[in-house]
Amino acid sequence: MAKTALIQQGLLAFTLNSPQNAKPFDFELANNTKVMLLASGVLQFEPKESTSSRAIVLSAGIHGNETAPIEFLDRLVSDIFALEITLDQPLLVILGNPPAMMEAKRELSVNLNRLFIGKHKNYERCYEVERANQLETLLDNFYQSYQHLPAYHLDLHTAIRGSKHEKFAVYPFTQGKPWKKSSLALLQSCGVDCVLFSNEPASTFSYHSSAKYNAVAFTVELGKVHAFGQNDLSKLDQLVSTLQQLLSASKLNSLEFEANKAILFEVSDVVNKHQEDFCFSFNQSQANFTEYQTGYELAKEGSERVVISNGPKAIVFPNDKVAIGQRAVLLVKRMTQSDIVQAEKKHRLI
Repeated sequence: MAKTALIQQGLLAFTLNSPQNAKPFDFELANNTKVMLLASGVLQFEPKESTSSRAIVLSAGIHGNETAPIEFLDRLVSDIFALEITLDQPLLVILGNPPAMMEAKRELSVNLNRLFIGKHKNYERCYEVERANQLETLLDNFYQSYQHLPAYHLDLHTAIRGSKHEKFAVYPFTQGKPWKKSSLALLQSCGVDCVLFSNEPASTFSYHSSAKYNAVAFTVELGKVHAFGQNDLSKLDQLVSTLQQLLSASKLNSLEFEANKAILFEVSDVVNKHQEDFCFSFNQSQANFTEYQTGYELAKEGSERVVISNGPKAIVFPNDKVAIGQRAVLLVKRMTQSDIVQAEKKHRLI
């Protein structure tokens, strides 16, 4: 029976046994929570007899080799099945790219996290294109079913390389709306003090939720990529306790933003790859948030040079192996405590 297999195996093993063609089914837990398998790796939980105050999406495995958050969500789902987590809020859990997970690859053909908010329509048909369309539909249906509730979405990742700040989050472009201290407080409670503010629209999963549904949504990086079974999930204990609060009936107004602990960056430049010969001048193992001074030659492309201006600036997500037209690196500038105070005075941060 599918229900028994799912509960006994756990979401991860059950998904990997049928990475593309799982048949939907539903059942109820002993506490009357309805569980619905909507597609491979996608579970919706609908608590009964509770007064919900938010609709929550938790996703991982958008890149198939980012295993720590995949294992983390697998454990979270098992705890919900075992009634060890109080679930008072509707929840959508997504393991994004099961076939890539099977092959321990970032993607099969195309970067899935560049295909959302309709961008998949611009690509030739492949698994990731079809999956992006499917995930958008399931996400949209979920949020529309709970449109009377505030929306939340944490898209959990791990980075290809090390980082000077092990855990960090990307705050989606806000279309001119102010950044919210309450959102930063939620991240800090999860153990994420480092946040970088995007400066333009994106095609990421978290931006889809933020732009279309005004969700409190972030791409959250939880360390470095490791193989399945080689992750120390104890490093995510703060995330566990905060999600337990988020998923329960608890109010979140007890979470406070601590500006003195905040490590905030603004994206200043997005460097895209335009030619196959694009290459960085620094070592490919260089950590995220490594800073370079004004005048440093960051990369070469044909006869062009990418040079740091108005530095110092730090690198985030450098990858010169991306497809032509995609982002090769973000350049970010750290905000000082004075910058944070000015952002509050100008109501950029409320």
